[in-house]
Amino acid sequence: MKKIFAIVLAAVMVLSLAACGGSSAPAAEAAPAAEAAKEEAAPAAEASKGDVPVIAYVPKVMGQAWWDYVQKGVEQWAADNGIDVTYKGPTEVDAAAQVQIMTDLVNQGIDILCFSPNDPDACEAICKEAMDKGIKVVCTEASGMTNIDFDVEAFDEAGMGGFLMKNLASMMGEEGQYITMVGSMTMESHNNWADAAVAYQEENYPNMELVPDARVANDSDAEKAANLVKELKQKYPDLKGILGTSSFDAPGCARAIEELGLTGKMFAISVAMPSETADYLKEGTLQCVALWDPAVTAHVQLNTAVKMFNGEEIKEGMDLGEVGYESIKINGKVIVGDAALAVTKDNCDSFGF
Repeated sequence: MKKIFAIVLAAVMVLSLAACGGSSAPAAEAAPAAEAAKEEAAPAAEASKGDVPVIAYVPKVMGQAWWDYVQKGVEQWAADNGIDVTYKGPTEVDAAAQVQIMTDLVNQGIDILCFSPNDPDACEAICKEAMDKGIKVVCTEASGMTNIDFDVEAFDEAGMGGFLMKNLASMMGEEGQYITMVGSMTMESHNNWADAAVAYQEENYPNMELVPDARVANDSDAEKAANLVKELKQKYPDLKGILGTSSFDAPGCARAIEELGLTGKMFAISVAMPSETADYLKEGTLQCVALWDPAVTAHVQLNTAVKMFNGEEIKEGMDLGEVGYESIKINGKVIVGDAALAVTKDNCDSFGF
C-alpha cells in the first residue's frame, strides 16, 4: 500500500482533504431506507473489557468501487493488526440509512467508531451518544463535525480546491465559462473544495466565468453527471469546463464530452479512481484527475482511534503510521496529512486501484 505514494507527482501541492459523494434521501423515503438498514446491520460483539478494542467502520455506501477499495484496506489493516473490524454501510447513498447503521452499532457495544458521513449534520447526534458512552469516534471527509474525536484529511480543503482550479484553468486556457459539480449539496468536503476553487478562480483567473447555475449535484451517479453536462451545454452553449469534486464526476463528464464530440473543446476534472478514468486519460478526454489513497486514510483513522483507546495523546507532528502522515498537522479536531496524488495518462496504471 505505501508504495503507491512513491509515485506522487512533484507538482502536487501540500493539500489536505477525500472522495466521494453522498446525498440524503427524500423524507418520504428515509423511514423505509432506515428500517431496511436496521434489519441489515450486522451484530457487533460486546464492547471490549480488555486490551483489544471492538471496532466498526461505516462507509458512505457498500458496493461502489471507491468504498470497495476502502473495505479491502480495512480488512488488510485488521489482518495486519490482529483486530477484527466490522465494515458495514448502507447499500445506497442514504444519510438516514447510514445513521441507522451507526446507531445499531453504537447500541450493540463497540469501542471505536470510524466512518465517512453522507450528511455530517445528520451524524452529530449519534456521534455525541457514542462519545458519551466512551466510544472513540474518528471520521473523514467531515472537517466541520463537532461530536468527534478527530477528522482525518489527506490534505487541506483550500489546497484541494486550488489544485482542481489550477488544472482546470490550464486546460481551458484560463478563459471561458465553467460550472462546479458535487456529489450532493449536503456533502461538506465536496462543497468546501468547490467554494475554494471558485475563490481561487476569482482571484487568479479573471477571464473565467462561473455560469448562473454555479453548482449542480449528481447524487453520486456518473450517468446523472453525464446528463447534467449535456443539459447545461444546451443551456449554456459557451460552457467550457466542469470542476467536479466526487469520484463520479470526471467519468460521467468525460462520457458526455465524448458523446457530444467535444474532446479538446470541453474539459473536466474531479477527484477520481485511476481504474475508472485511465481510458479517458489515455484518450485525452480527461487530462488530469486528483486523488488520495482512501484506504490509507482509513488506516490512519484506525491507527488514531487505537492509539486513543490505548491512552495515547494525539499530538502535532506525530507519526500515524502511513506515508503522508509521518508528521501530522492538527487544526482543532482535524488531522491533516500530506498525502495528495495527481493522476495523469503517464501514471494512471501505476496505482493499483
